[in-house]
Amino acid sequence: MSASNPWTRSTLPIIGTAMNDKSMCQACKRHISRGQVRIGVIFHHLNGYIALDWHHLTCCETPDLLPQVEGYELLPTQAKDQVSTYIQQYQVLSI
Repeated sequence: MSASNPWTRSTLPIIGTAMNDKSMCQACKRHISRGQVRIGVIFHHLNGYIALDWHHLTCCETPDLLPQVEGYELLPTQAKDQVSTYIQQYQVLSI
């Protein structure tokens, strides 16, 4: 009998800026500095808990979708510019 995973990954990520230096990127295992743009993957537990796995902007696998992610409209202009610049660089590299 195999144990099932009590955590379910949400299909909708979130985006925001780090409020402190305590977040760690789950892709590269380095800290996310305060003020840096970060992407959050939401997990829901059967018991009602919610967990977030944070990722650096540069560790995001699908940056071209970020302008549609929840929280994008709340980013300061400088952070939106940073996201746009990264998307453009990512598109050039993937050609």
